[in-house]
Amino acid sequence: MSRLTEDQMRQLSGLMDARWDREMKEIRGIAERYRDERRQEVLAGRAADRLDEALAEIALSETYAIVRQDIEDVRDIAAARRRIAAGTYGNCTDCDGEIAYARLQAYPTAKRCIRCQEEHERRKAMREGRGAP
Repeated sequence: MSRLTEDQMRQLSGLMDARWDREMKEIRGIAERYRDERRQEVLAGRAADRLDEALAEIALSETYAIVRQDIEDVRDIAAARRRIAAGTYGNCTDCDGEIAYARLQAYPTAKRCIRCQEEHERRKAMREGRGAP
């Protein structure tokens, strides 16, 4: 079990709650804008020309990347909340050591200590053929 104090846990939970709210607001906003744009196109009854289609595809791919990252962030927060409920929040999932409070303040959903995260990223880079970072 992590040695985080109740005050530290409250602060970190507050950071996660605020981030959750921001991410969900952004996801809802993007979905709403997308629906509005589609509705306007249908009501206007206009067929998009090739340039409009190309621009729409670019915008959609950029929007998709943003939404995908937002969803990943929300999933990370949900996983951190599960670790809180299980009493394992603040412990590294790889070595079971304690994650530094400063790291959790900067990245409240961290699941690895710095040492294990660096090793994880090094192994991932090797698998992806990028060599050591």
